[in-house]
Amino acid sequence: MKSYLKRFLIFFFVLALFLTGCRETGTPSPSVSPSVSASPTSTATPSSSLPPFSAVDFWGNTIQLPQKPERIVSLGPSATEIIASLGAMDRLVGVTTADDYPKEVENIEKVGGMDNPSLEKILSLEPDLVLAVFGNPMTLIENLKSQKIPVFGLNPQTVEEVLQDINKVGNLIGEKEKAQEVVSDIQKTIDFLKVKRTEMSTIPKVYLETWPQEPYYTFGSGTFGDDLITLAGGENIASSIDEPYPALSNDYILFENPDCIVLAYMVQDQDALKSLESRKGWQNISAVLDNRILVPQDPNVYLRPGPRIKDALLELAQFLHPEWFQVSP
Repeated sequence: MKSYLKRFLIFFFVLALFLTGCRETGTPSPSVSPSVSASPTSTATPSSSLPPFSAVDFWGNTIQLPQKPERIVSLGPSATEIIASLGAMDRLVGVTTADDYPKEVENIEKVGGMDNPSLEKILSLEPDLVLAVFGNPMTLIENLKSQKIPVFGLNPQTVEEVLQDINKVGNLIGEKEKAQEVVSDIQKTIDFLKVKRTEMSTIPKVYLETWPQEPYYTFGSGTFGDDLITLAGGENIASSIDEPYPALSNDYILFENPDCIVLAYMVQDQDALKSLESRKGWQNISAVLDNRILVPQDPNVYLRPGPRIKDALLELAQFLHPEWFQVSP
């Protein structure tokens, strides 16, 4: 029973990692709380055909605002980064303590953690729009709605859904054209990589690690992390696992023998290889033998389903296939 409870708590701790990303201190806060749950894929009207200041969220609810929102509260880093990419930071009046990008969020009022935002604090900011993300307590969402505050839910599972959400938020806050520009820019990178993948002679097996202790956690099938690896020209060693964030045993990783390893958490570059070599049997993994270990400049770009997925795609593709980016003499 104790073992089961420990595993249960670790799962939610890692889920919080995925949702908040890594803090600059390298010490993420655990969050174990009731949260917004995923909904089936919506077949609602796409945002491109909806009137201004409206969009359909992941609950399937159509949010229609009377005018351009001027006081927005974001309840998660990925939502905040979407607002930033749309050039609307000046309209953001509240964020969570998990937010750390862009730098301007330091000066924005904090409403609490992702898993425990303060209802009173949010109400005091008099928002005309709240952006909710997976991980926020459902009780808070219902309380906000009962106060007649528009709440728009975000929970993209794939890269395609990330792009859809950027467009949706853009239309909702009156930045439709800017959203289209952001999405188009990301799509150009995706299209470039698609062409390059046709030139591949081999596809490296990739292990993207999000938790440095056994059981190790990663992205499974149907997630944007799985998409990132595939689009960048790799094969996710957990792509056959039909779970979004599967726990992997040491033996599973040894059997899969990845060619490349990505460490999506705070770790010093010079300590990465030594850390992996100290694990049982990892000295014989191809990625460790060849020192094919990527320590990202910012691990959060791999953990947050937002506009910076472009940065993750380019960094990962350059790591897996440096020949794609060589300039011919």
